[in-house]
Amino acid sequence: MNEAQRNCATPEFLCLETLLKARPSEEGGERFIYLEASREGADQQNEYVLAKALEDSAEHFLKFGNIDIDHKSMAPIAKMYGIENPETWEVGVPEDVRVDGQSVLVKARLFKGDTPLAAKANMVWDSMTKLNPAARWYASVGGATLAKAAGVDPATNNKVNFVTKVRWSNLAISRQPVNQHVSAATTVPFGALAKCWTPDGFDMFKALEASYATDAVGKTGGAAFGQQSLDTGGQQPHSYYGFRNKLAAAMKSKELTDMTMPSMIAFSTQKFNLAPNEAAEWVDRFLGDLKSSLSNRSTK
Repeated sequence: MNEAQRNCATPEFLCLETLLKARPSEEGGERFIYLEASREGADQQNEYVLAKALEDSAEHFLKFGNIDIDHKSMAPIAKMYGIENPETWEVGVPEDVRVDGQSVLVKARLFKGDTPLAAKANMVWDSMTKLNPAARWYASVGGATLAKAAGVDPATNNKVNFVTKVRWSNLAISRQPVNQHVSAATTVPFGALAKCWTPDGFDMFKALEASYATDAVGKTGGAAFGQQSLDTGGQQPHSYYGFRNKLAAAMKSKELTDMTMPSMIAFSTQKFNLAPNEAAEWVDRFLGDLKSSLSNRSTK
């Protein structure tokens, strides 16, 4: 039994692994990550957690819940591993929860500060924003299962236990999820792929363009999951996201027609007045975003 499986060994401990959907954004000096906390489907324990169960407990989660690594701030897990200071495994707090079909989405604010209590939050942030390629993190719902009902999985016709009521108190991020079939993390923000499929197929430009408002710090609901760019004017982009928007626009307008990497780097150097090494880094990331978008879309 591996560590992730042991984390789910306690009967009263709800554990559901899914994809960390988006690259984080920093707004107003605060650090946010956006997660798909759950998607309906049978897990390795043959349990099917209903999105409605988590939605009904969302208020409790927002008021009392936390974000941690591998559920190690929770008492049963901390006791299992002999962790003396479980609070050091906390990395943030939930800001918003919404249900989108069979998915439950969470906006979380990471801790920050020059203190040991923020060390793991700083590590998570750096691993997602400073590593190349970025670290892969996945989400896992934690809490107590309060009610179950036997039934049949509509996707497989197999018998499963539907989790109909929970007390949601924790959302963990993990590098080793129980579900080994989930997709890898993507740098494309929530909403970027919502309109990228047309009757003619996949529209790369719609997938990469962003047209969000300029201040998402205080937003809730669906608006809280949009990635905005502050690069609204001028030719030289001030961030990768601004570069991504400008390059996508150039491709859509046919100003850039040669999609080979050397040509894209040369175009970015000349058009956006970027240093060659910066242009190369951002073009590589741009192509990686597109590849991840296509890969994640094809698995859904």
